[in-house]
Amino acid sequence: MAKRKTNEAGSSTGHRADVLRVLGVLKAATADQIQRLSTPHLTYRHTTKKTAAVRKEARTASHRGALNDLRRHGLSVDGGRTRGGEEVRLLTKDGLAAAGLELDRGRRRWAACPRVQAARVPRTR
Repeated sequence: MAKRKTNEAGSSTGHRADVLRVLGVLKAATADQIQRLSTPHLTYRHTTKKTAAVRKEARTASHRGALNDLRRHGLSVDGGRTRGGEEVRLLTKDGLAAAGLELDRGRRRWAACPRVQAARVPRTR
C-alpha cells in the first residue's frame, strides 16, 4: 500500500509554522509578504535569475507550498487578489487557533533564551 502524503505541496514544518505566525499577526498577506517577513535573509538568494518575475517565483515557492498545504488542511483560505495579481491568504478559525499556538511557542522559546533570563535579573545596588 502506498504511503499517503499529508503535505502534497511538500512544505516543511518550519515553513508552515512561519506562515501561521505571520498570518496570525497580519491576518491577511501574500506569499511575497510572508517570505519577506519570515525569512528576509533569503530575499537576495536568487539575484542571479534573469528577470524579476523568475526571482520572485523562486524566492516565494516554498512559502506558497506551505500556504497550499495549510489550505488543504483547512487552516487557510484564499482571500482574493491584489491589484498586481498576487493571491491574498487568510486564516480560518482553526488556522487562527493554530497561529496562536505557534506564537505562544515562539514566545516561550524566546523567554527561555539565557540572555533574556539574564536581563530579567533585578540589579541590586
